[in-house]
Amino acid sequence: MADVTKRIERWRIKTEPDEVCARLKRLRPSMENRQENQQKLLVEIETKAKQVLDSANVPTMLYPFYLNFAREIYARRRRFSGPSLAREIAVLLEKWVGRTLERKVLERIRDEALSVPAPEP
Repeated sequence: MADVTKRIERWRIKTEPDEVCARLKRLRPSMENRQENQQKLLVEIETKAKQVLDSANVPTMLYPFYLNFAREIYARRRRFSGPSLAREIAVLLEKWVGRTLERKVLERIRDEALSVPAPEP
C-alpha cells in the first residue's frame, strides 16, 4: 500500500494547478515554436501529396484517405528511422492497400512527398 500512497502523492504534487500553470508558462514559447515548425512541414508534405494525387487523376473524394496515409508516414518518421521505419511504412502501405487505395499512388506519395525510400526485401 505504501507504493500506492507514494504514487498518489506524487501525482497530486505533479498535477497541482498552480505548478502546472507555471510550468506551461515557462515552456509555451518553445512549444509554440515547435508546433509552428511542424505545421509548416506538414502543410508542405500535404501539398506534395496533393500534387501526386492530381497527377495520378485520383478522384477528389479519395483525397482524405491518401492524405491520412501521408500523415501517418509523417508521424512514423518522427518516431522511427532506418529498418524500423521501413517496416512501419510497409505495414501502413498494406493497411491502405487493404482499404482499396491504389498501391502505385501510395508508393508515389511515400517516395515523392515524404522522401522515404522503399523497404529493402
